[in-house]
Parts: sequence; C-alpha cells; structure tokens
Amino acid sequence: MFQALPDPAIILRRAWSRGLASPPERLVSAWADSNRVLGPEEGPFPGRWRTDRVPYLRDVMDALSLAHPARRVTLMASAQVGKTMALLNLAGQIISETPTTVLWVLPSLDEAQKFNRDKLEPMLANSPAVAAKVKALVSRDETGSTTKRKNFPGGNIDLTGANSSKGLQMVTKRVILLDEISEFPMDVDGRGDPVAMAEARAIAWTGREKIAAASTPGIKGQCRISARYEDGSAGRFHVACPDCAAKQPLVFENLRWPKGEPSAALYHCTACGSGIEHRHKAAMLAAGEWVHERPELLVHHASFALNALYSPFVSWAWVAEQRERSQDDPLLDKVFTQQVLGLPYEPRYDLPSHELLWRRREPYPPRRIPPGVLFLTGAVDVQGDRLEWGVYGWDRNLSSWWIDGGILEGDPALDPVWLALDEVIGKRYRDAWGREWAPISYGIDSGYLPQRVYSYARRHAAGRDPRILALDGRAKWGEPPLGMPKPQDVDYNGKKIGSVLLWPVGTWDLKTEVAAALRLTEMGPDATGAWPKGAAHFPQALDLGFFEQITAEACVEIGNRAGFTRREWRKVRPRNEQWDIAIYARALARHETANLTDAHWERLIAERVGKPEDAQADMIALWQPDLKTLAGAEVPPEPKPQPAPPPPKSGGWFEKRESWI
Repeated sequence: MFQALPDPAIILRRAWSRGLASPPERLVSAWADSNRVLGPEEGPFPGRWRTDRVPYLRDVMDALSLAHPARRVTLMASAQVGKTMALLNLAGQIISETPTTVLWVLPSLDEAQKFNRDKLEPMLANSPAVAAKVKALVSRDETGSTTKRKNFPGGNIDLTGANSSKGLQMVTKRVILLDEISEFPMDVDGRGDPVAMAEARAIAWTGREKIAAASTPGIKGQCRISARYEDGSAGRFHVACPDCAAKQPLVFENLRWPKGEPSAALYHCTACGSGIEHRHKAAMLAAGEWVHERPELLVHHASFALNALYSPFVSWAWVAEQRERSQDDPLLDKVFTQQVLGLPYEPRYDLPSHELLWRRREPYPPRRIPPGVLFLTGAVDVQGDRLEWGVYGWDRNLSSWWIDGGILEGDPALDPVWLALDEVIGKRYRDAWGREWAPISYGIDSGYLPQRVYSYARRHAAGRDPRILALDGRAKWGEPPLGMPKPQDVDYNGKKIGSVLLWPVGTWDLKTEVAAALRLTEMGPDATGAWPKGAAHFPQALDLGFFEQITAEACVEIGNRAGFTRREWRKVRPRNEQWDIAIYARALARHETANLTDAHWERLIAERVGKPEDAQADMIALWQPDLKTLAGAEVPPEPKPQPAPPPPKSGGWFEKRESWI
C-alpha cells in the first residue's frame, strides 16, 4: 500500500511559518552547552560540552554569535586553549539553528583537507543536533556534502586554502572564518592579499556580516593576528589572586621556579607577591573576567588574547618545562613564544662579523668526523664555470660541523665537471673510531642549468648512498625546509628522456636558522669547554675568504602600504656560494630528521658514538671533553683560550683549496 502524500497546503504553511520565525537569540556558548557533544577523538573530555571548563571562551563565543553586534572578532591565542573549538561551536550553531553561508579559510588546501578530516567531520558526526541537518557526504546529487562543502537547509560551509585564489573568488558569504591567519601567504597566485579577497566575499552582507580570525601569532612585524588584535578592543582575561583578590592577567614573567626544577613552578601575584599553586587555577578561571583596553570597540571589533597559562589542559609546571627546554635553542624558542606564550616571535637576523667567526675556528682536522656527529649531508652550488660543494655533519640539536668542501672547475654545460662530481659524492669519511660513512643525501641547486641538474639527479636516482636531490630555492617566508616534490621532465637534445623529482626549499626561514647558529658560534664555548647547542663549528683549515662568503647576505626590512614590515634576504657581497651551500645542507638535515622519534635518535647515537677509550688517538686528544660528556662523565674546566692573532687578508675561500679537490 502506498502511503498518502501530505496535504501540499500544510507543507506550504509549515515552510511559511519557518520563514517568518526570527532566529534564536541565544548565543554560541548557550547553544554549545545544550547541543555540542565531543567524541573521544576531539579532546581529553569526551561527552557533553561544558563552557565552564574553559570559562575564558564564553565571551569569545558570544561575540562570535550572529546575534552579537560585533561584525569582526579576533582571537590571538597560544595552543592548548581551545580556540578552534570556539569556531567549531559557531559552525555548529549556524548549521543547527541559524543557517547561513560560511567561508572557512585555512592556510592551504592541504590544511583545509586535514581540518575537515580531523576537526570538522568529527564535530558534524558527534553532535546529534548538527548531524541531523548536514546533508550526507555520500549523496550523489549536487545538494549533498563533500570534503570541501557542507550543505544543510538554508546554508552551507565552504572550506578552502589561502593559497588558492580560485577558492577565494566567485562566492558570496555572510560569515568568513580565517583560521590560523598568521600562516596565510601575503600574496596568492599573484592576485593579492588572500585576506582581502576572502573578506570581499561578504560585501553583499555589509552591516550583517561576521568576520572572525583565530590564530597563534606569527613573526613580529608580519603577524596578521597580532595586528588585528591591536585594531580591536584588545581584551585580556583577568583572574583574582586567591590570597589578596587582586585581579590581573596571567603573564609568563610572573611564573617562577628554581632553575632545573620546573615542577616547582608557582605563579606570583603582581600585587602581594605570593606564590600561587597550579591547583588554584580552576577556581581563578571560573571567577575571571575579560578587561578590554578599548571597550567601546566591543560592538564593532571584539579582540581577545590568551596564552597557555590559562589552559586547563596543561599545568604551570608544563609551561616552565617548555621554557627550560627552549631557552638555548632558537628553533624551540620560536615555538615556545608562539605556541605557549601566544605572542608574535621576533627573530634576530643579524650575522656575526666574518673575522669573529674566523677566530672561532677549532683544531679538528677536515675530512674527519668529530665525535658527536651523527649524520652527514652535502650540497652543491652550480656556477657558470664551476661546481662548489660542501659536506656538513650534524647532531641531534642540529649543531653543525664543516667536514669537507671544494671547487670543481669546468663548464657545467659539459660532462667532465659532472663526472668529477661523481668522485666527490662517492667520498666516505672516517670517524674517531675508525669507521667510514658517507653523507645520507646531497642536494644540488637547480637555479642555473636546471636540465643538467635534473639529468644528474636522474642518473643517480637508483643509487642508495647518498641520495641526490634536485633543489629549487624559494625566496619567500613560511615555506618548509624541504617541501613536497614535483616531477620535472628531463630533456636531452629537445627530447624527453624521463623525469625527476624537484624539491622546493624554503630558503628565507633557513637563512634565519643559519644566522642563529652562527650567533651561537660567536658566543664560543663556556668555562667547561662546552659549546652552545645548535652552534656551527669550523676547522682551522678554513681561511678568511670562506667566512666572508658564509656571511655574504643580510636581512633588510621593507615597509608596505598595508602597515606591515617585510624582510628580505639580500646579498651584501658578490660571492655567497658557501652561504648557499650551508642553507641547502641544513635543508637536507631538517628533512632527514623531521620524523625521528626519541627512540630513533637513541638508536642512531648508539650506532654512531663509541666508547671514549676506543677513539683514535689523533681525535681523542682534540675531543676528550666531548667524548666524556657523551659517556656521562664529569668534564673538568678547560683553560681559558688565548687571544687569536689578527686574521690574514682573505684570499681563496679556504687555504690550499687545490689540494682538497
């Protein structure tokens, strides 16, 4: 029996009533407390969402609400405080009871896909009020949802990346969500600022639009989220001291502990000075309140800032531990500043003088692997009449040691110089225990004569030791040390003979890292003879010309009309080959170690480092302190080094270079 169809008039009246109904007046926090359900994959507290677990997010979520008058909302925050949850709760309410159109922008298309899989899809599936509204992903008609679009009655959510101009055009949206905006490129596909392009999608909704940005901070002077925060109401969450009741924001400078004992960390009140234990934090947060520098802007642009000291998910001891781990490591210091303190990072770009670095040379022999080195990488720079190459050794902290290098004279357009390079990459180097090993990879810059580089990399593609990678330097910020490779055709006399992978290198960030390593070299060893972790080491055989090349660039600051300062690396000397080689060798070191776990490192150390007493005599004499350190023994203070003589006039880039080729 067929069921009778409902009266069309009834359907029409119901639809008409829904259309006339005013949207709910409740705010996002109230919706989330009633409807948001967290799955076990969404965090440490599965089950019903409770705003009182993260009370500082209540005002943030309420400002995000479509019923709130603020047309712009900005949240500058560290990791571990729930900033993404605030945006997800807004999306959940939009889907379930205030439907409209949403454009959600992530830094890249890849990030958008990961966000959909790891964040958005679980929220859609785990909250029944939301799941009931979203069209099925498996639907075959155009009204169904996809990984890039979520359709629901009365609206949709489009996911895209800030690196795709196509995803930022040809759509009209009321709500624009800019997620991790600090990582957005400044220009996309040559079409301009992706933020301006995204915000233009809401022009038709002027006066009723909602544009929200949430992000950890980026680089100071270039940081989109900190600039937006300062343009808004600039709110800080104030909590009361349990001893004197003085209200104050939580700032890292007031977290104190005995050196080496982060578990003893206490937060000290700015008013009475008493040390507050972490166990009081929950009560302090529950009674906290937002205080805004410019409260009159709350109805226009509400902006908020949070750091990990507020997080209910980590302890103050954890924050102290992160500080102790990061303070001697420029890379970890950047992570700590942005991800824990929730502040933009201000890197140093200055380089030591080449003469000072020359004075920091050490008495280890070239072409030998000093104790402590765990692996080698090499790099080749292609010039019009030669190939220049270098090999660096690395430890777990990415401290580096210059091992070998040279110049191969000859026209790179012809075969002989590339045949000579075969001998170079076939070299093996002896360590302090008499074992010989080769670099695990070589990178060749393909900026000049790319087809020659592609052909060489292709010819060695089947080789095992070392790997040969064709590299493409990218002069921009925010690129990974070694990005995703793309196949490139290899041509011979105009005919395709195969393909090779071309690896993009984020050179500008790497140059900042190398500059930081050279500043650690500038510091020199301490009273015990120990060098700073991450320093670059060079043998006495290198002459002044080498150090002129490895300090041949400077990072200059340039302003733009948008109010941001921009920095660019530029040559300050005509010869910079050794600088480039150091950059590319470091890119490979970062790539080769990106996925190593503690267990991997321990195995590598066990494989590479022998017992001090087994080291060869010529190396044990030079490296006794380091060997004892590796063995866990006490290191006696070293005598204070005598001042070095003045540097000679620079000649070639290292002494007697012809004998090293």
